[in-house]
Amino acid sequence: MTHTTAHTGFHFSINPDDGYKITCFDTDVFNIDGRRLDPICRESNGEESARDDLLRWHFHQAVLANMRGAGEPIFEMDYPPGSDMMGEILSGPQANRRMEAELFSRLNGISFA
Repeated sequence: MTHTTAHTGFHFSINPDDGYKITCFDTDVFNIDGRRLDPICRESNGEESARDDLLRWHFHQAVLANMRGAGEPIFEMDYPPGSDMMGEILSGPQANRRMEAELFSRLNGISFA
């Protein structure tokens, strides 16, 4: 069975603990390194606002991935029609973390407030 691997390149990230500064870990083709995330994107009441805990997690993973190559594991994301996706996830490595990632990705954009 052939799978493609989906992953985030962690080419840039935003550090909420450093004034929402953008850090580029690769070629800065958009000239964003050192800039700050616009305040409108971080309004705590905004439904579309960036969440500090997610930004913080992403920043830490970007540092790990780019400095040591040891960020979060990359999970298989492409399951052919008719395959037992749940069975493959549960029998694979780090099944609990993978299930959490699947749940998070499927609930993206759903508000429980």
